[in-house]
Amino acid sequence: MRQLLATLSAPLSGGMSRQLSRDTTLILGGYAVQLVTQVGWLLLAVRTLGPAGYGLFASLTAITIAASCFVGWGCDQLLIRAVSRDAAALRPWLGHSLGLITVTGAGLILLGMLVLPVLEVGRIGALPLFLVLVSDLVLSRYANLCIAVFMATEQAGRQSVVTIIIGGCRLVAIAAAALLPGVLTIQAWSAWYAGASVAAAVLCLGMTIREHGAPLPRWMGGHLAEGMTFAAESALQASARDLDKPIVLEVAGAEAAGLYAAAFRIVETLGMPVRALASASYARMFRLAHEDPGRCVAYANRLIPVAAARAGLGGLALVLAAGLLPLIFGERYADLPLVVRLTAVFPLLAGVYGIWADALSATGRQRHRLALVCVSLVLTMSLCWIGVTAHGLEGAALARVAVMGITAALAWAALPRRS
Repeated sequence: MRQLLATLSAPLSGGMSRQLSRDTTLILGGYAVQLVTQVGWLLLAVRTLGPAGYGLFASLTAITIAASCFVGWGCDQLLIRAVSRDAAALRPWLGHSLGLITVTGAGLILLGMLVLPVLEVGRIGALPLFLVLVSDLVLSRYANLCIAVFMATEQAGRQSVVTIIIGGCRLVAIAAAALLPGVLTIQAWSAWYAGASVAAAVLCLGMTIREHGAPLPRWMGGHLAEGMTFAAESALQASARDLDKPIVLEVAGAEAAGLYAAAFRIVETLGMPVRALASASYARMFRLAHEDPGRCVAYANRLIPVAAARAGLGGLALVLAAGLLPLIFGERYADLPLVVRLTAVFPLLAGVYGIWADALSATGRQRHRLALVCVSLVLTMSLCWIGVTAHGLEGAALARVAVMGITAALAWAALPRRS
């Protein structure tokens, strides 16, 4: 593994290469453990809550997670940028972010309590609804802020621990609830879910304060517009991430949508090494951009061959091993290997886009990045609809890959050039 990391990091220089390889390995380990906890949580939740209960909970959290992007008005991304440039800014920014998350989260909780009971997802009752809203709109945002702190300070090991704590608390909660006698209702699960969220927030904040000291109450003004741009981009990404799947469902039916979703779940999992690389290099991009935007772009471009090698290995593994998938998932997934092979290049395109998009943020072109997300959203809606209508499941898969390729090319074109 060490030899592989050294080879893949060869385009980088000396100590920076070794540090990036170490950080990437640590973050990748965190992603892997987090994936295990997520899969375990999903299996237990589906079995213990039942189809109706799990469907209701998943629909509710889909709304709350999208809404949570506006909690804090992008303060986590602003914290990363500020602290990567000046370490002394951490405690004031941490105090500012915690206060802003609390205030904006409380406002969205109130809005949710007024609006969601009108919808089907709000029929779980006032107290369970309140507990889920508090969990996703405040407590989870506290824990995720700790990830931003350790990203900004380039503490990859601590960052991985935080991600593991978040998923681990929810896995322990659903496992404990499943062991109790009787049927686990969605109302009872909301209390367990809130308890897990409290535990994760307390543990993550405790680790952050122990490492960096108590937050200083401050108001860091002058960043509202840029912070809202970060928040809007996150909300668009959260909304667009699964928009292609209901399109396939609408046109091609439930079986095709299941195959399509399974294929992209597999390829997204194999994209973890590239996401780990991007996460390890994110704060460093801001520091380089502060010194010279050209250095940041050059650094991002040097990362591309590393990302391509890692994603290429995963894509090759997909192509070679796809035929085994029906043996794992069952004979109803006989058409899955073809779809997986068609999408094998998706992790590469997504990784390249992610690195160049991070460079746009670091060099002050966040609005360009937001525009790219909007373009991706429109292209996903239009091309996936055309693809699935004309060529079924294969057409939808190729359309989604094409959208990512176009978006990656546009990200490269939007990068600042050397004067």
